[in-house]
Amino acid sequence: MKKILYFIILVFLSSCATLVTKRDYKVTITTDLSNARAVILDSIYVLPAELKIKRSKEDLQIRLIGDSLMKEYIVKSSPNAAFLYGNLVLYPILPVMYGIDFTNQKRFYYGKTIFLNSSDTTGIIRPEISEKYYNYWTKTYQTNKGQLNLTYSLPWVNSFYLHPNQETPKLNTGFWGISAGLEYYYKKDKYICLAGAAVEDFFIPVPGAVDLSGEQESMNSIYASLTDNFRCRRFSVGYGINFSKNTWRLDYYNRWNSLPPTRDPAKKSGNSFGITLDGYHQIGKRFYMGIIYRPTIANVYPDFEFKYEHLISLDFKWKITVIK
Repeated sequence: MKKILYFIILVFLSSCATLVTKRDYKVTITTDLSNARAVILDSIYVLPAELKIKRSKEDLQIRLIGDSLMKEYIVKSSPNAAFLYGNLVLYPILPVMYGIDFTNQKRFYYGKTIFLNSSDTTGIIRPEISEKYYNYWTKTYQTNKGQLNLTYSLPWVNSFYLHPNQETPKLNTGFWGISAGLEYYYKKDKYICLAGAAVEDFFIPVPGAVDLSGEQESMNSIYASLTDNFRCRRFSVGYGINFSKNTWRLDYYNRWNSLPPTRDPAKKSGNSFGITLDGYHQIGKRFYMGIIYRPTIANVYPDFEFKYEHLISLDFKWKITVIK
């Protein structure tokens, strides 16, 4: 019972927007006009002014009145930093943390300062945090018909499911790989990609020398894929075919291990056809992050048979445009 009580207290104390923010807060409003006033929630303030505003998910309407100007503004309501980042302290139970804050309008704010620019043509004002997110998601990178890109990628995390001949299915997740390819845009938002990759399940996420002992299983894959891809703003999805050589190995290292091996070292490979599905998000001008799902279903060597294997990779990709 005490453990449950401690957990509940911990949950509520770590919901930052609920805990550390007040229902009202102070905001400073300024303008580039002289002798200006602002009408906010049926009250008139001489600018510059500092006032208390109630947090709300609703946008804030402001009317700027000058000697020869009257202009309307809408200040967009935005999640505040306490809500966006504060709950990351207890990341294993993020859904609970954010779920608590989602029930409370204290997670919103309009910024600490609001500047009413008389030459603003839109009349839309966003707090700094909201402005960064808005600029990120609205920014687009133009692509053209006939564009040709060289790609280089790092399939950093790789999850294997292999079924070598006369072996039980093997499942493991590890790190490291390399891939290169070529993209051709046959439309502004569609392109084909030919790529080749070599990946493995190295057990540590950074390169380094390691001492192995005893029996060690490892898996790797070399494959080529051809995909048709559709692009929408920062996202792209692709589908196509692949030809793969999947390999499973069993090695024995006796440097630190005096126990004898339970079986002889082995290496078994299979050549297969399958499909490729991938999805990427564009982070910057040339940098992308995505997921590759590459199942194989028809093994053609050493024997022909229908057999399912797969590779799932977390991929980091760079693109270099050679023809615009």
